[in-house]
Amino acid sequence: MTRGPNASIETFMTSRPRATIHLSNIAANWQAIDRLNPTATTAAVVKADGYGLGAAKVSQTLAKAGCSTFFVAHLEEGTALRKALGFGPRIFVLNGPTGSHLRTYREADLTPVLSSEEQVELWARTPRGACALHFDTGMNRLGLASSVLTHRRDELHKLQPVLVMSHLACGDTPDHALNRVQLDRFTEIVSAFPDTPASLANSAGCYLGPNYAFDLTRPGIALYGGSTPPDTVGLEPVVTLDARILSVFHAKAGETVGYGATHTLDGNTALATVALGYADGIPRSGSDTLIAYLDGTPCPVLGRISMDLITIDVSKAQGVAKSGARVEFLGAHAKLEDQAARAGTLGYELLTGLSNRVERVYP
Repeated sequence: MTRGPNASIETFMTSRPRATIHLSNIAANWQAIDRLNPTATTAAVVKADGYGLGAAKVSQTLAKAGCSTFFVAHLEEGTALRKALGFGPRIFVLNGPTGSHLRTYREADLTPVLSSEEQVELWARTPRGACALHFDTGMNRLGLASSVLTHRRDELHKLQPVLVMSHLACGDTPDHALNRVQLDRFTEIVSAFPDTPASLANSAGCYLGPNYAFDLTRPGIALYGGSTPPDTVGLEPVVTLDARILSVFHAKAGETVGYGATHTLDGNTALATVALGYADGIPRSGSDTLIAYLDGTPCPVLGRISMDLITIDVSKAQGVAKSGARVEFLGAHAKLEDQAARAGTLGYELLTGLSNRVERVYP
């Protein structure tokens, strides 16, 4: 049968792995985090293209929900976000300025985060706008040393920063001693800027209580359904990642599955091969550990994940295991952090690792 061009394009599009982005759930998660610390402003971290889910659409949704402050990593992310949001919301660029891009900060009304003395000197030498100061309080990754306050305090004050911030190294381990150390160090730094808003809490820091909230919190992964919130905080799943079954077949006990013959079947098994692989962002470390879901029934991944294909055990779902059926790898059943743990990684990596081959759908 001859197909018209539109039909063939539709068939091609629907054959790809698909990530359905539930924007309303992102807004609901932001609101849930916002309620935790009502005296603080709740920002949104939308770097890495909104954690792989589309920074423009995510940020527009959050702006409608009431969010007015956003964080990205790179200048290019900031300029793209400004086009999406228009002027008004504050956009911070975490990696800070370089000499060749100072004009862009002014024209796009972006706020650089200054994390080194070189960046402070650069910003001080130029006609400038608003800036933020990032201090290292124990992570040893990025940030001004607190000792800078002893010899450059006046210079830092002249910059008139709109935010003083630091970043928690162990916020996702609530009992870790470094959390309190960082809190005490940051509190001392903040005392040198009594009229400037302060920010310490990332997603995990939002769960540590009001002492960590200061004036502004910066949730990231929590907005996208990740992190490990307390029982009192319910986060909604944001992504449903599914892919199409290509074939369903039976294999006998003793036979092996996949590259390297790493999985040997204990018994006769119904198998299905799914059009998804590490080229789509499913880590190879999820081989033999991830669990897919077919119509709500768990279907373990068997053998190695390859570039374009994954084999799953559909023995318990044979009534619905058919060519063309779509299998859930992230979603209401295949929870983000559970799948990440099975693959020995984090929810951050699963989301930001979704490749361009995965179709993004916004219902």
